[in-house]
Amino acid sequence: MSSAPGGRRPRTVNMSDAGLEPRISTVVDPQTRAHLAVLALTSEEEFAWAQVAISDLSLYQGYQDWLDSREGFQIGLSMAGVGVRMVRVQLTPFLAWCRLTRTQPSERALDAFATMLFFLRRPPAPAALAVVRRDDFDAHGQTIEALASHSNFESWRRHRARVQEDAAGLGLRVEPLAIHLGDFLDWGKCLGEETSEAKLDLYASLVLEFLTDP
Repeated sequence: MSSAPGGRRPRTVNMSDAGLEPRISTVVDPQTRAHLAVLALTSEEEFAWAQVAISDLSLYQGYQDWLDSREGFQIGLSMAGVGVRMVRVQLTPFLAWCRLTRTQPSERALDAFATMLFFLRRPPAPAALAVVRRDDFDAHGQTIEALASHSNFESWRRHRARVQEDAAGLGLRVEPLAIHLGDFLDWGKCLGEETSEAKLDLYASLVLEFLTDP
């Protein structure tokens, strides 16, 4: 990353800094077993919009100020022995993910989304397993073929847990993804699709593809 204008040194952050722990999360890479942090980057063109949509980004003076902050975290984490990966994030998929997961847009959420992208973009590409929330099930359970045969939400939840276990047993890579049933119904009406369980997972896979497309 480039240095600040006028020769100003980028801010650095030590791992012992109280502000680092709640802002940057680390994970263990399942392939290498190394501690890893994934930091999000947006484009300069999208940053002004990001400052409106993500309240804590408005604290930065501008794009370069944010880049300096990102670089400071990268240096501090690297000095503490934590591997750092920078992932470019587009704002529209991020905000769509926030809506699906009911996550408040924030800088930390941006990094969480970048972490998800980093792992999901590894081959082989996963198939999505649609996750239906209880309130959605209660609202649409009788009008969607995939859900109608289940008398209550717990019956559906147990069934889907078995589906996920069976897929894992076959060595398939699946990614549970929360969806909105209202959106699924609108999609089905536009395309004349049925509302079977297979179509529910197909819709979730299309949403996942949209979220993770580079």
